[in-house]
Amino acid sequence: MPEFAASLDLSLLMLAAIAFALGGLVKGTVGLGLPTIAIAMLATFIGLREAIAITIIPLVATNLVQVIQGGSPMALVKRFGVLNATAAIGLWVGTEILWAVDPRWLQIALGCVLIFNAALQFSRFALRIQRAREAVLSVPVGMVSGLVGGMTGSQGIVIAMYLSALELTKDQYVQGIGLSFFLTGLVWMVAIGAQGAFTVSSVTASALGLVAALISMAGGRAVRDRLPQDRFRQVVFVILGLLGANLIRRALLG
Repeated sequence: MPEFAASLDLSLLMLAAIAFALGGLVKGTVGLGLPTIAIAMLATFIGLREAIAITIIPLVATNLVQVIQGGSPMALVKRFGVLNATAAIGLWVGTEILWAVDPRWLQIALGCVLIFNAALQFSRFALRIQRAREAVLSVPVGMVSGLVGGMTGSQGIVIAMYLSALELTKDQYVQGIGLSFFLTGLVWMVAIGAQGAFTVSSVTASALGLVAALISMAGGRAVRDRLPQDRFRQVVFVILGLLGANLIRRALLG
């Protein structure tokens, strides 16, 4: 049986509020980072699996807000439909694996990839993917993204790297990320629920975290509106690199 025994006390609620406020600020600015930041902070007090259970509801809700704020998402739904459907399948399988194995080595590997990718983007070898290649890459990228997200709790990080290599505007990028995270997040919620992860304490902490995240996301969006396109891309890759370093730290110290 999974161990979800953290008590519903003030310290847990305060930690959830702080974690989701910080994650929401970053997410409002660059469109991602909320689950990784929140899970990393929560996992210092409770287990990784329970931290994921607390994070899933704010993750789904904030990404729905992110999609709606970007206007009609139908063009992106059509463009990235196969990518997201494949990621959803991989996410379910990855979640099953999370409950069966130690994910630390995968966290270290993913962290190294994120740091390498961030460094690459600041060099003259920055990865760019032409739109004509999307049809070929959608299935493998989606599957790897889902598997990695389910096993590490860093949902959508691979898709975030993939979308960053496409020629998207900052608003298209943020809406595309939100759409992918929302659709796969719904599947993740069902998969986590099937593991018996949701408890009174986790749902209560989730509700408080959602409020904190939504408030801080508004501030992050104001920052994004003032960022030039090139600077926005730089901020995205700095955040991805920091998330990678945190994954390694969490795996080594966890």
